[in-house]
Amino acid sequence: MTTPALAIFDLDGTLVDSRADLAAAGNQARAAIGLAHLPEAEVALMVGDGLQRLIERLTPGADPAARATALARFQQAYAAGCCQRTRCYAGVPEALDACAGQGWRLAVATNKPLAFTRRILDHLGLSPRLAAVRGGDGPKKPDPAQLQSIIGELGGDPQRTWMVGDHRTDILAGRAAGCRVLFCGWGMGHADGHAADATASHPRDWPGLLGRA
Repeated sequence: MTTPALAIFDLDGTLVDSRADLAAAGNQARAAIGLAHLPEAEVALMVGDGLQRLIERLTPGADPAARATALARFQQAYAAGCCQRTRCYAGVPEALDACAGQGWRLAVATNKPLAFTRRILDHLGLSPRLAAVRGGDGPKKPDPAQLQSIIGELGGDPQRTWMVGDHRTDILAGRAAGCRVLFCGWGMGHADGHAADATASHPRDWPGLLGRA
């Protein structure tokens, strides 16, 4: 049996623009403990390392009880609003279909909790395109465990796998898992000086950069 070629995608900042919904929930979390509203762009810079780190960044100097209150409010607000304004970046569904047409099996590995991840993927019609999905309820990127789990489940090989994302955590997780890395320049994250094997300026670039599986 031929080992499948895998393309594993990050979610926020790679497949979807979720800034507005994350900022809305983040500001409700801040309001719950008496903190002022932050601009959407400022909240977006805090995203990428999982929910706990997001809450820490949203509530600087807060004590554990206040952070627990903020976390509970965020989860309540985001559960109600995670699909309100979150959209695929232009060209994402078409680019995923083109990659699949070249023989790539597609998956998602994100630090967003799995319940929110699946709701968004279902809402945007992306779920049927994906062979596997991992969320940030357990190990989080840059830990390579999500990628290793997907590769194991799908019978893949790190040397035939790309990690595609917009954040340093994606680059570091891909490197740690032994995969090639494709950096997306339009998202919320930053490479922070970490080198990728290729860089895309638009989702339409993916098929050409990945090539045929």
